Amino acid sequence: METMTTETLTKPLSKLADQLNAHLETQPPERALSLLDRCDRCIQHARASFVFTIPADPEGTGKTETDVLLCGHHTRMHLPALLAKGPVSYWIEPQQLMSIRGVNVDRKNTAKTGDGLTGA
Repeated sequence: METMTTETLTKPLSKLADQLNAHLETQPPERALSLLDRCDRCIQHARASFVFTIPADPEGTGKTETDVLLCGHHTRMHLPALLAKGPVSYWIEPQQLMSIRGVNVDRKNTAKTGDGLTGA
């Protein structure tokens, strides 16, 4: 584990963090995915959607865009590669980006009241 120093705290943000912060400012706040949407890699709920342009099919199906739905784990795992491919558009649930240093995400208050079981 890296020792915390002033240099660690003042290290410039990564290019990924800058790119995500710029995107989150323009991303619509309403959820773009339903609970029926599932990750393309596993069975978890989808937390991100990426739309990519694909070459036109020579057989004439006419489909020129495809979407990739990913859970939070697979989104964080493949995020740099997905963004490097230049998606046409994408939507990521902001809470899934909290673990990336420098990304401006408001933390949800998950504290329980009372004893945590009954809400008393």
